[in-house]
Amino acid sequence: MSGAADWDYAARRVGARLVDARDRALYRALYSDAGVMAHVGAALAPAAVDALFAKVCAANARTPAMARYWRVDDARGGGPIGQVSMLRDAADPRCADLGVMLLPQWQNRGVGLSALAGLVDALLSDRWPLALETLTARHAAANPNAGRLTGALGFVVASADAAQVLWRLDRRDWPQARARWPAAALGRQRAAVAVASDRSGESA
Repeated sequence: MSGAADWDYAARRVGARLVDARDRALYRALYSDAGVMAHVGAALAPAAVDALFAKVCAANARTPAMARYWRVDDARGGGPIGQVSMLRDAADPRCADLGVMLLPQWQNRGVGLSALAGLVDALLSDRWPLALETLTARHAAANPNAGRLTGALGFVVASADAAQVLWRLDRRDWPQARARWPAAALGRQRAAVAVASDRSGESA
């Protein structure tokens, strides 16, 4: 099948689509909030958020897909939840680093786990033709709660120091890890273990 890839995905409690020009307000809400940015960096001024937002929209339009950023929404009509992201390693595009940012009112409500689980499923089941072999995620060592998401999905700690913890999940370990995912991570993901995507021939 030819044509552009469909980058949307759905998971339990959430739906996700690529960030686009409609999402400036979401970015301002995320990146200007001191609480959201507490373990990332200083909260950004509106002009700085807008500059970052322009770069994200441009990255989402580029091919090949070295970076993608998704807006995540509550599937029950509760509006935006936050964003998830994937950045492939320029030196080894088979590896990609994942990120999650949630609006304050959606933190500690289980939706981050669902959003990340849906993304992992889509990436490792080849819903998009990225040929990824390894997923990583990282968080500040001072924010141990962030590791609960990756740990629940079977990521293992690859390295840790006083500043940062790096988690890793390899494709070969994903089916067994997924079999142990908590119920809160599972749902109506469109990707399934060992089932090739019918979009595997599309250009990403």
